[in-house]
Amino acid sequence: MDTLLQDLHVKYSQQQGVITSLRNELEDGKLKQGKLQLQYSQQEVEITSLRKGLADEKLKHKQSLISQGSTYIRWGRNKSSAKDTDMIYKGYAAGEKYTYSSSYKGGASTMLCLPDNPEVSNKTASASSHIYGTEFDTNDIIAGSFNEDVSCALCRSRNTSSSVMFPGRTTCYPGWKEEYNGVLAASAYTHNPSPYICVDAHPAYVYGGQRDNEEHLLYISVLKCGFIQCPTYTDNVQVNCIVCSK
Repeated sequence: MDTLLQDLHVKYSQQQGVITSLRNELEDGKLKQGKLQLQYSQQEVEITSLRKGLADEKLKHKQSLISQGSTYIRWGRNKSSAKDTDMIYKGYAAGEKYTYSSSYKGGASTMLCLPDNPEVSNKTASASSHIYGTEFDTNDIIAGSFNEDVSCALCRSRNTSSSVMFPGRTTCYPGWKEEYNGVLAASAYTHNPSPYICVDAHPAYVYGGQRDNEEHLLYISVLKCGFIQCPTYTDNVQVNCIVCSK
């Protein structure tokens, strides 16, 4: 009998040990589960925060693109040229007089697009830096362009950071969008210098500007072979151009 009781006592003690061990494991499991749930909740909070941050950055980027833009002058037209483009102002092309005499060479070599709504100064000046209106001195652009005054417009291309005139091209390079295309023009080689500009292929003239003023004159630019390789270029032909933005 004593032996039987001892055996039962041993078995009871063993079972108590097993129960205690299982209880400990259960408590450990609950603790681990609690930690995992806490970590999961923290990760959820972090994911939500990251998603909000990403959404905010996307919004900032979109807003910066909307406010971002590059400008260019559309020579020969008095309105903007392409999709997602705003006209800042329209006006008249102007520059230095093509010649005074053999004794007077100089003045500005750049061109201006003067707005048609100027805020005029009331101060006179005696300085001899002059600005004259620009006219085509050729029919090479289109028939009837001779003596016509040159219009222009300052334009802003939205969602871009640069606008560039590419000479010798009729299409934009990959990744660029077209603003307008045309032909290169500048002053004659015997006249005072002016920059090469890209005149719109379909110019619109200044209203009432057909008079021959002989002031700042534009001519079509033609390419001359020599150091410039022909081919790929061709001698004595007009040079295409295109204005592109990116």
